[in-house]
Amino acid sequence: MLCDFMVWTEDDFLRNTEGTSIRRIGFERWQRNVAVALGNGPASTAALQSLQTVRQRATALVREHIDWALMRLSEKPQ
Repeated sequence: MLCDFMVWTEDDFLRNTEGTSIRRIGFERWQRNVAVALGNGPASTAALQSLQTVRQRATALVREHIDWALMRLSEKPQ
């Protein structure tokens, strides 16, 4: 599920969070939080792929957290 959240576009975020309080944090912080959650979770091919896919289009803030998550996941056994 986190991998699915990571690859959401801003339109996906807005559509899927309509009417919820999570929308207040905004898309950039949402992506940052999901990247941190993935980095703290188990290493998996899906987690690595979702982070790498989003990295190319991410803001500098989100990219920094994606890089951290990728480093953390690379240190864990798959």
